This record gives sequence, structure tokens and C-alpha cells, in this order.
Amino acid sequence: MKLNFLRGISWRPVVSYFFLMVIFFALLQLYAAKKLSVVGALFIILPLSVILAWLLYQRVIGPLNEIIAAARDMARGNLDRELRIYTQDEIGELARSINDMARQLRSTIALITEERNRARAILDSMADGVIALDREGRVLLINPVVQEIFDLRQETCLGKKILGVIRNYDVERLLCKALETQKPTSEEVKIFGAGPDPRIFRLHATPLKGSGRETGGVVVVLRDVTERKKLEQMRTEFVANVSHELRTPLTSIKGFLETLLDGAMNDPKTTRQFLEIMGQETERLSRLVDDLLDLSKIEERRVVHRWQPVNMVDIINRVASLFRPQAKEKELTLSLEVPRDLPSVYGDPDMLAQVLINLLDNAIKYTPPRGSITIRAMVLEDELRVEVEDTGIGIPAESLPRIFERFYRVDKARSRELGGFGIGLAIVKHIIRAHGGKIEVESTPGKGSLFYFTLPLAEPASP
Repeated sequence: MKLNFLRGISWRPVVSYFFLMVIFFALLQLYAAKKLSVVGALFIILPLSVILAWLLYQRVIGPLNEIIAAARDMARGNLDRELRIYTQDEIGELARSINDMARQLRSTIALITEERNRARAILDSMADGVIALDREGRVLLINPVVQEIFDLRQETCLGKKILGVIRNYDVERLLCKALETQKPTSEEVKIFGAGPDPRIFRLHATPLKGSGRETGGVVVVLRDVTERKKLEQMRTEFVANVSHELRTPLTSIKGFLETLLDGAMNDPKTTRQFLEIMGQETERLSRLVDDLLDLSKIEERRVVHRWQPVNMVDIINRVASLFRPQAKEKELTLSLEVPRDLPSVYGDPDMLAQVLINLLDNAIKYTPPRGSITIRAMVLEDELRVEVEDTGIGIPAESLPRIFERFYRVDKARSRELGGFGIGLAIVKHIIRAHGGKIEVESTPGKGSLFYFTLPLAEPASP
């Protein structure tokens, strides 16, 4: 241990200080022997004192002042400063240690900053909302998804209780439960966001482990499952509607068959009447299955389209000529407001004809006698707009958002009486979407409806 202690000593300053002590001791001996006067001693001591002070400043005070200034800069966050002290004594070793510490701190801070930026980038790119709370239930951070959903700003949310950010007691209860039990918790909650309609979120709260035995807060992930719930509801309604639509004609056919087998077939007149009704029900079933197959093919994009430039004037005239006898029989006025020089669109002519057929068929079905139906076409910027307007019974406002859903019918009894299944408009919507367009509806109950769709032009319209 003694040898290690000796190795740690820098001998150069020790030797310097030893020689200075020898000089002072010699002067004291000369003065004691009266061989040196006080004035002579002062003339010798003064330069030596200056030399000693200069050495002390150069080797101790100056480097220490530089070390103190550098330490203050590092405390303020300036870790780029380095001490330029290269002596081989203890102060030089201290300067080199401080430089090594500063470099290590720079490396550690750069690593921490990189990890923080990476974590922030992951949070910002997540499709789910993320909220982090401390152990007191105050907001630590929110990601952009939460800001967009609830129309918030992170600066105004930090440090607030969760109830002051998301005004929902179910959310607060879930997070308090996670903080108290320190166990992951999941629950579906209906929350009002920035929009007028409530949205359903799947909340998953995970406690954060703090240092020691202390709790470290909680992180909650909000996953928007509103669309999934709607799809599940639509699927349930679709199965129920298909079952109902299939059961009604099948029950009718089965009843007539049982009646015929019980002896009614011996009456030719009754047999013919029952067979005609069974034929109508069978045709109804066939049309339902065909519509379902068409809708399935269109939705799954299994339809082979014959893409080509299409002249909508020809399609409108052809479809209108098909329905003129029906309109005349029902005393309806069918008029066209279609310019002859309409530019062409790019699409499948048969599919686009089916769109007009479905829209015009609905207009004739739901327009009372002596009403009117108008087909219009016009160019709006780089799109072609086609309208089918009638003076029919109209559609209630609450039914407009769902009018293009499968099997949705405003008046089920009247639709069934007219032979409708509620699939035609769903087919129309998917055909228009497949052509890169969109379809909308405007309606007033008792006054009529306006269905219109837009399609991109095959070539830009000339000014």
C-alpha cells in the first residue's frame, strides 16, 4: 500500500518546492551568522518570492481557475468545452479526468436524445392514441392522434388531470383503477371527440413501474373501434336481412307445395294459380341471389371490367328508351336535359348502364302517377355529373346516411311490394367508386329525390 501511495505522487513539484526550502534555509543560516544583512536578504527573497508566486500561479491557481470555469460551463450544459492542461501532476490528471467525463456525458446525452427521439417518432407514427400519466394522475404526454381525436394541444394538457382533458368519467375510473391495482386493465368506452357523434374506443391501461416500490404512473392506449363496431352491426343486419328475404319466398313456396300435396292439385284452376305464384316467388329468389352475387363480385373486385372511353349520351338515351313504356304506363313524364357534345368518360359501359337502370327504376317505382322524372348531365371542371331527379315520395333525413347500405329500405313493406331488396343502391355505390367517382343523394319527403354521381373525364374538358 505504501508503494502505491508513492506511485501516485508527482515528484517534479516536490523537488521544486524542496529546492526553494533549501534556498530559504540557507538565507536564514547566513542571516543568523551575520553574513547577510536584512536589506541583502530582502533583495534575495523578493525575486525568489515572485518566482515562487509565479510558479504557484502557473501550476496551481491558474489551472484551478480554468477548471472552475470549465465546471461552471459544464453545469450550464456546455459539454463541448475541454480543458487544455497537459501537466503531469495531480492537476493535469484532474483536467484529463474532467475532459473524459465531459466526453462520456456527451456520448450518454446523445444516446439518450436519440432514444427519446426514436420513442417520440414511434409515438407520433402510431395509429392509436397514447396518453401517459404520472402517479398522481396528471398528463405527461399525448401523441398527435389524441390531439386530433379530441382537438387538443399538448401544451395545454400537460400537468392536468385526465378528467380535465377527456371529459369522461369512465376513462377516469379505468385509469384510477390501473393506478390503484397496478395491473393492466382493458375496457370499451364510448367517448365524444371533436365530432358531433360519439366514438367507441378500446382502452388498454398499463401501469408504469417506478424506482423502488413507488408507482410510476400509467400509459393508456386508445384504439378507435367505431368502424369495426359498425361493420359488425352491418354484418349482423346483413345476415338477418338475407335470412328474412330468403325465408319469405321459401315459406310461401313450401306452403303452396303442402297445399297441393294435400289434394289441391286435383283442381286444375287452383293448381295453375299456385304454380304461377310459386314461379313468381322462385323468380324473386333468383333475382335476389343474382343481386347478391353481383354485389359480392363488385365488392371483392372480381368483376372483369371492359374499360374504354364511354359516351354517356348514348347510354342515357338507351336506358331512357328502355323505361319509357313503364313511365307512360304509370303516366309519368320522363325528360332528358343532356347536351349532345358531352365529353367521354373512361369506364365500363355495361356497368355504367346498370347504374342508370337502378336509379331510373327506383325513380319510377317511388314516383306517384302524373309525376315527373328528369335525367341531366353536365360538365363540372374535370368531372362529368349525371343527375336523376324525381317528384316521388322522398326519403326522410334520418335515412339518407344509410340509403346506400345493403338491404336498407326506408319503407320495407312498400319496397317488398314493389319487388325491391335494398341491394340496388349498394351495387350503384360500388360501381361508381370502382370508376373513381362518388354518388350523393338529396331528398325532401313528399317532394322528391335527387340522385347524382360524378365521374372523371377521359380527357380534360376544353375551356
